Amino acid sequence: MEMKKKIVTLIMSMILAVTFTACGSSSDNTESKKDNGKEKITIAYQSSIAYAPILVMMNQKLIEKHYDGEVNIDWQMLANGAAINEGLTSGSVDIGCMGAAPAITGIKAGIPGKIFAGISSQPYGILTNQDDINSLKDITAQDQIAITGLNSHPHILLAMAAKAYLGDAHALDGKLTVLSNADGYTSLLSGAVQCHMVISPYNFMEEAADNVHKIEIGEDVWPNGNTFIVGVASNKLKENKPELYQAVCDAMEEAMEYIKENPQETAEILSDGYDATADEILSWMNDPASSYTTQLQGIMDLADFMVEAGFLENGPKDISEIAFDNVKGN
Repeated sequence: MEMKKKIVTLIMSMILAVTFTACGSSSDNTESKKDNGKEKITIAYQSSIAYAPILVMMNQKLIEKHYDGEVNIDWQMLANGAAINEGLTSGSVDIGCMGAAPAITGIKAGIPGKIFAGISSQPYGILTNQDDINSLKDITAQDQIAITGLNSHPHILLAMAAKAYLGDAHALDGKLTVLSNADGYTSLLSGAVQCHMVISPYNFMEEAADNVHKIEIGEDVWPNGNTFIVGVASNKLKENKPELYQAVCDAMEEAMEYIKENPQETAEILSDGYDATADEILSWMNDPASSYTTQLQGIMDLADFMVEAGFLENGPKDISEIAFDNVKGN
């Protein structure tokens, strides 16, 4: 219990420090965002086919289509949810797309925004380049596990697996090293780290390597269909620019429809960012654990686990605490 309190205190103090620093430097950032008379919006996301709807929105100019006016969009790929939360706090980011866990943590810590849409559920994997590691119990003190960040969604999912198979959600915390998805991928293949907890497509790409295999985790630990990636909108965007906020929501819905109706074209859009063919990406998108929908699923269960395991001090009592009223599901 003492360890849980220390983890919560450390995480929350880091987030609040960023919040107070950023709030002191940009009070009305969203209100003043104009670019040659046009509205300007900054959207941050990460590297994964989990963000396919974001890339479709960008490629097909769907926000521009749904907004009754001119808008310039700055698309930024950032390393992890912590960096995106910092941007939301400072006002440099208006829409942040990230794992559900850092979204919950950030919002409960005072990040000025809420979830405006679910984005996707995607297969995760724990990959290893060590022949003698076939379960979590085989990971030794000398082995390093790469994740995108402390309290990141991969960290929470790894904690769920540790709780299920090792009896302690924090059993693997001392073995973690923080790397972006792409850096974790290259580090695993080079042998710089021994394990990588990662989302698609990197899990598929790593498993295809000659010296890498997957540590099996049961579906009862990571249920298919639970929302892993969400979009968070700043309060200022929703309150001060309601037409632009609605355009983003409508664009997200159309992106979901585009993915369903045009899977091959979607895979071709995504193929520019990875060393993979469109057909390979399409096969990954067709994985049973892959789905794209704005409706939330399993978010409150995730928050409950985060509280139970000491990653979150005060969890939401209702989805309305962390999601705007247009969001469906929980």
